[in-house]
Amino acid sequence: MKTQTNIDTSAEGRRVLEQLRQLGPFLPASMTTTRKKCGNPNCRCAGQGPMHETTLLTWKEGATTRTLHVPREMRDEVAAWIAEWRKLKSLIEKMGDAQRQFLKTRRESTKRSSPSS
Repeated sequence: MKTQTNIDTSAEGRRVLEQLRQLGPFLPASMTTTRKKCGNPNCRCAGQGPMHETTLLTWKEGATTRTLHVPREMRDEVAAWIAEWRKLKSLIEKMGDAQRQFLKTRRESTKRSSPSS
């Protein structure tokens, strides 16, 4: 990432940039946990026993939805990655808003300071 000492943005934009620097690993996906039968006729889930819990990660690649099993021991970590992705998306929107406002303010101040013809 390019580091600049003189950043053309507003105070709000600088706040958003600082929040972006604090993000951890992120993952654009969704995670769901469901219960299902495994298909083994001798398993406890085939009768009245509890079904198996499985956690799946889903994401889009073009028009195709992809799915990946998430191991039980990684569920919390993967959930944190997804939460960081949501924060990133929100910060991207905030930065866009801040930059648009910065440009509007800059344009207005330029109009006021330029001599009228």
